[in-house]
Amino acid sequence: MHLRPTRPTAPARLLGAVGLVALVASGCSAAATGAAPDPATLRLAETGEYSSLHPLEYPLGITSKLYDGLVAVGADGVLEPGLAAAMPVPDATLTSWTVELRTGVTFSDGSPFDADDVVAVLDAVRDPAVGSWMAADYAMIEQVTALDATTVRIDLAYPYAGLPARLTLGIPASEALGGDVVGSSLATEPVGTGPYLLAEWRRGESMTLTAREDWWGGTPQVTTIHLAFVPDENARAQRVRAGEVDGAQLSPRTATQVAGEDGIELVTNPSGDFRAISLPVTLPFFADPTVRVALNLGTDRQAMIDGILAGHGVALATPFTPAQGDAYEPTATFAHDPAAAAALLDEAGWVLGPEGMRAKDGVPFAFTLMYFAEDTLRRDVAQAFASDMAALGVDVALEGVDRPYAVTAMDEKAFVLGGGDMPYDPDAQAYRQLHSDFAVFAQDDAYSNPSGYADPEVDALLEAARREGDPAARSALYRELQGRLVANPPLVTVFALEHTYVARGLDAWDGIDHVLEPHEHGVAWGPWFDVQRWTRR
Repeated sequence: MHLRPTRPTAPARLLGAVGLVALVASGCSAAATGAAPDPATLRLAETGEYSSLHPLEYPLGITSKLYDGLVAVGADGVLEPGLAAAMPVPDATLTSWTVELRTGVTFSDGSPFDADDVVAVLDAVRDPAVGSWMAADYAMIEQVTALDATTVRIDLAYPYAGLPARLTLGIPASEALGGDVVGSSLATEPVGTGPYLLAEWRRGESMTLTAREDWWGGTPQVTTIHLAFVPDENARAQRVRAGEVDGAQLSPRTATQVAGEDGIELVTNPSGDFRAISLPVTLPFFADPTVRVALNLGTDRQAMIDGILAGHGVALATPFTPAQGDAYEPTATFAHDPAAAAALLDEAGWVLGPEGMRAKDGVPFAFTLMYFAEDTLRRDVAQAFASDMAALGVDVALEGVDRPYAVTAMDEKAFVLGGGDMPYDPDAQAYRQLHSDFAVFAQDDAYSNPSGYADPEVDALLEAARREGDPAARSALYRELQGRLVANPPLVTVFALEHTYVARGLDAWDGIDHVLEPHEHGVAWGPWFDVQRWTRR
């Protein structure tokens, strides 16, 4: 390991109390006082408070303002070099990747970035003692070696074509990585190479970031980002309307209502973010593929898109979305065909009783569908799905739950799932959702393969595709996989969302791009995902 300068204590890295009060006041009260807002200050209403700023607990999103990865998500979701001087280069077998690093990069405490930091973070994310939920995503890595201060070699246990997407992981200073992700100081005191510093975190209220003058990518012209935590959507919309904030993420219906008022514009970004209904195979009816096909045929996806998303979405039959480009198979669909669905249920022995409800051998076709109680979009999906199922004679009881409870019950109850955490490679988009390695229920990883699905043909296609080095052949494998998923569906996948935002003042800036977004959304994305590169007009 190389030696670094002694780190300043946390208070030394923050703004002084007097300066911070003035900073926050200037960012929040301009509208209330009638003063002209500071053009270098961006004020946004976030959907909720962050639980951690540790990059191994909270990848991408807000941590991308504090940390950089070897690879960055660029405009339209195209991967590009970040801390890497060029994109990672594989050998002919896809089992050894070499990464050349940028020089002259420093962490927020002034210490230098080099190959040892890359080795440390890729070792830490795989270390069970660190406890990162992403550990399984890096299981293909056998060894990471610093060849010299600016060169890293990553050796894999098997060929893996999707590695660049995994290298978007934020890199902290290696000395700050001690301990597990929960107890680490990085959760509240980030030490990264990113364009912004954490200036203040008022728990339950707000967070303020300030620009680094010594960021390797140049000094951001937006020098202050003030984030107010506003979980209630109506309150976020009102703050935008009142001019208290410059923008917010809103649901499609609310965003379309607010847009056009007093200079407020609607901004939409495509995403790999999908919604689906899990079908846990512990329940007798879901163990039958015929029944799973029937439920897919009985679901009116377009009605949900039109009604719930105000048209801002695309119907899906599988976890693959148009975001996957050539790997997406547009013909892998389910028509809305209630008559065909009913015929399949009859064929499977789930017949209508005198009261219009289905049963088999005395077992009623009835199950509980959970959704997050605070998530109105998932609630609306649950209600629409229950209505579609009722038309087939299937009884779906809805249950709004909190997040801790959901992971305890997902093996016995259906759930309105959100997926697409890393849509920048097809493997990252779908492997955890579909592979039988994740079929055994575990509360600490309940969202991976939540149906307990296992199909040897699907496993074989997933494995072949992740090892295929030829892009065209790899895409063909994924398209074949989607055909299998329609024949033997693990879920009722409903739609992929367009993420919707409202903003004002964007016309004062150049460099605003669209980006393909993951499941995560909020003001670290939208038109602000690359705010550090904006320039004043």
